[in-house]
Amino acid sequence: MKKWMSILLTALLSIAVLAGCNTENKTESKETEASAASDNDNDSKQITALVGLQMEMIHTIRKNLEAVTAYEQSQDAALQEQAVSSSKLIANELRGLEIPSDLSKELQGDMKESVELLALYFEERAATLKPDADLTEMEAAFAAFHEKIGATFEKAGLHAPNFEKDVN
Repeated sequence: MKKWMSILLTALLSIAVLAGCNTENKTESKETEASAASDNDNDSKQITALVGLQMEMIHTIRKNLEAVTAYEQSQDAALQEQAVSSSKLIANELRGLEIPSDLSKELQGDMKESVELLALYFEERAATLKPDADLTEMEAAFAAFHEKIGATFEKAGLHAPNFEKDVN
């Protein structure tokens, strides 16, 4: 009988110890899941902010681009002044865009640089809105912009955007 009691007591103690360990593992597991969910939520907010800023940039470009493309296609001198003004206006409005606070400090800095490079592209484009203009600096500014914004989006786990169709 003593033998059976000692086996029963040992079994009960073992079960109690295992149950306690299992509860501790569940707590750690819940903390890990909560941390992962928080990271995913942060990533999701950053992705949403980046895509939202990209859409703002495109909207800013498109609303004033018509005069620029009209001049580039026609080379009509009567349209030149309006095209130059529109290109400069796009550059100024791009610089006025607010960088979302949902982005990490690093991504905020990268996007500020990207927006500035795109604004420089439109300033260079304004300077080339004349017959037989040298497009080298304008093309270099656009390439630098694409390189910077592509690297920024890839840091966030997104594909690099292509603004080619949005600026023409």
